[in-house]
Amino acid sequence: MSKLFHVVASAARQTSRHDRTTALKGTLLITFSAVFLSLVLTSIAILVAGERDWLSALVLATLLPLLLLPPPLYLMSSRLMSMDRLNHQLQQLAREDHLTGLFNRPHLISMLERELALSQRHNYTVSILLLEINDFTQLLDEYGRHTGEKALRLFAECIREKIRESDLFGRFDGAQFLLVLPHTNYDDAARMGEGLRALTAGIRLTSQQPGESQPENVRISAKIGVASTENSGRSINPLLNEADYALYQNRNEGRDRTDVQRNNP
Repeated sequence: MSKLFHVVASAARQTSRHDRTTALKGTLLITFSAVFLSLVLTSIAILVAGERDWLSALVLATLLPLLLLPPPLYLMSSRLMSMDRLNHQLQQLAREDHLTGLFNRPHLISMLERELALSQRHNYTVSILLLEINDFTQLLDEYGRHTGEKALRLFAECIREKIRESDLFGRFDGAQFLLVLPHTNYDDAARMGEGLRALTAGIRLTSQQPGESQPENVRISAKIGVASTENSGRSINPLLNEADYALYQNRNEGRDRTDVQRNNP
């Protein structure tokens, strides 16, 4: 008995109000359906058997489902609803970056591999953009983790609003993001990369330093490496290596470095 109570109490702690409400609605629907079916079957049996005490039979047919079904049905339904909700949350955590809400690296790699396989089967081009916020380590050192996280979120949101629904976008590593562009050749991807680079160069955020009365304006920018199956083939490692090498060249050339504005608003 104590073990049963422990199971019920544990299930109640894990269920939310929405789980209980949905379980209650389902329980009422199934219970009333069972009562209706019980009354129909009992009525048919009364007519066939010619039972005189039909009222008692109908009352019994109504009470039995009402007394026996709701308690176990409600407990089982609420538990199943809770498990389904928790499983959905775990699936989200397994594929999303907790900070930006974008795809995380493992899920992004899996989706890229799938896209490359589809492009091989249907013979279309896939390009990728590897985007990196300039001098992000320096930004963290100067302005702290809170400003760095804010920069990552703004950067991710700025790009997410401008890409297609068919594109795959996620946080790849630290301040690097990966954008997968199906049905896009190298030249179109390069033009899109330039547009996104110009767009992200307009991102502004403020940072309030300890001991300072006025917040500072911080402007960030990005470097972008482009790669395409036109040049690298449809294997994931050569494609990522090409994008990383292009990004490395841009990084060494020192273009579009992080610009930190110290003018107070």
